Amino acid sequence: MTPATLTWFTLGAIVLYAVVQDPNVYDWLVLQSKRLSLELKRRWYMVKYHPHSPWVRRAVERNAERLAKEFMKEYENR
Repeated sequence: MTPATLTWFTLGAIVLYAVVQDPNVYDWLVLQSKRLSLELKRRWYMVKYHPHSPWVRRAVERNAERLAKEFMKEYENR
């Protein structure tokens, strides 16, 4: 058994023992896992939609270019 596997097995056994001894530990673990997943989603949205990120800037520029071309066509047709 590798040291990493042994470490994870030991941690799992400790958590299982704590859950068996006190049922409130399970509720706490569920709450913490939900908190962690919410924090990860929040961070992902911050990275994905932050106005200073390159892909958001590129999307804004692409949209502005498209609108400018439409306005230029409309102006030339008059």
